[in-house]
Amino acid sequence: MNNNIFQELIQAYRENKLAHAFLIETNDKEKSYHSLLQFLKILNCPDEYKEGCSNCNLCHLIDTNSLPSLLTVYPDGINIKKEQILEVKRAFQTKPVFSKYNMYIIMDAENLNSSSANTMLKFLEEPEDSIIGFFITNNKENVIDTIKSRCQILLDYYNVDVSMQIPSALKELAISYVKEIETSKMETILYNRDILLPEIKDKKTLFYLFESLLDIYRNLFFTVQNLEELKGEYKEFKYLLKKDVKYFERKVDLIMEILDEINYNLNISLVLDRFVLEGGDS
Repeated sequence: MNNNIFQELIQAYRENKLAHAFLIETNDKEKSYHSLLQFLKILNCPDEYKEGCSNCNLCHLIDTNSLPSLLTVYPDGINIKKEQILEVKRAFQTKPVFSKYNMYIIMDAENLNSSSANTMLKFLEEPEDSIIGFFITNNKENVIDTIKSRCQILLDYYNVDVSMQIPSALKELAISYVKEIETSKMETILYNRDILLPEIKDKKTLFYLFESLLDIYRNLFFTVQNLEELKGEYKEFKYLLKKDVKYFERKVDLIMEILDEINYNLNISLVLDRFVLEGGDS
């Protein structure tokens, strides 16, 4: 597992600072769920976890959805129903046998209604040391406040196919941004403040902007290396191809660092200014 968010959770566990409930916002719920399962293997390992280890049956039980102390709840129809949460409560009345924790995962947490959310509150307001919970959503703002306010919030975003998921307006904004940053240099700090910040209102939008920037600079990088042709929508950047491979390599590396760091609670303005200040010709 190489996801920074879950590596951070592992570190919190080792330092005995692990929260009892987490709300995970992600752009790929399936990937986030599987990363979470990998983390739970590490969290509950009776020894020192090693991938592919066969010393115990824990990983097999998790992989086959057979671990009694791990329950995943999906919406039943439109909503997650109160009875589904009551089933989790009943199952967790006893201490876990095969693992260190009783664990629940609520998929599509935005589908908790007021009744099922209220039923969850005992877990969240009177947490037991042996119980840990995870709520996974594609938009934390759609999760009921009583749940959201009692969880540690994590942003777990993955590289996406720019052409499939990112709104065209954001891709156009990224193209305009590259024009600005490649011509105006330091004046781009003002562009960040006056043009970008009013458009980039949350970290999800910021993430997609930098995914679009990554697509542009990767295409330029590979074109300079003669590994692929310049995409049609990026033809106007042909003048940049006179720059050497190292220039685009630095840009790509910087953008990838920023994409990783956006998962943390960073200031949007500082992220944009960092791209300007560190992404120059030097």
